[in-house]
Amino acid sequence: MSRPDDAFARAVREALAAPLDGPLATRFGAPLVTALIADVADATDGADGADRAGEAPLAIALAELGEALERIGVPRGRQFVLLGHADGVERPGGEIASVLRRTLSVPVLLREPSGACFRAGRLADGTPIELDDELREAEAIVAVGRCSALPGSISGGPYLLVPGLCSAATRRALAAARDGSGERAALAFSLAAHALAPVDLALVWDDAGQSIAGSGGAVFSALARCAGLA
Repeated sequence: MSRPDDAFARAVREALAAPLDGPLATRFGAPLVTALIADVADATDGADGADRAGEAPLAIALAELGEALERIGVPRGRQFVLLGHADGVERPGGEIASVLRRTLSVPVLLREPSGACFRAGRLADGTPIELDDELREAEAIVAVGRCSALPGSISGGPYLLVPGLCSAATRRALAAARDGSGERAALAFSLAAHALAPVDLALVWDDAGQSIAGSGGAVFSALARCAGLA
């Protein structure tokens, strides 16, 4: 009898085998230094505590993704995981990072509140977008995590980068956009930040474990349409 995590792993493999807008190999034509960005909160979703993070859906998805990237020529030595806070709320995650590091056998780093950032660029209105310094040297970015797209609201997905891995100043600017004009403006802010640090691949799943993959642009646009925010 198959286990629930077997079904989820199969769903992830199927999503990676048939991305929305073309195969993985077309995005990774060389052994690029690849940052796998995720939400630290997802690392214990469905797991009983930080010490079981290696059994959570995120760990399963990261393992499947790592193998898929290896098959198309991106070795484990060129991959690393960077955990952030997609809802903008900082949480302890050192133990989680350690468990995932042992489980996945790749570097797993945690976005620290006072961690160094670099300026990826500015939005059209001049707002600076400052991202975790670990992304400075990344040649490809892959967003991985649970996501929901409900009427008028999105969680996860595009927010894995901003606010997930941005500076406090950029997070405040996003919050101001949301407070001033609602979720549509917040999503537009996050997607504009993606133009400065494009997500080459997004792998997301809903609460039922249904998974989709594709370029960040394709996946996040699909989520925005589902939420009525496109």
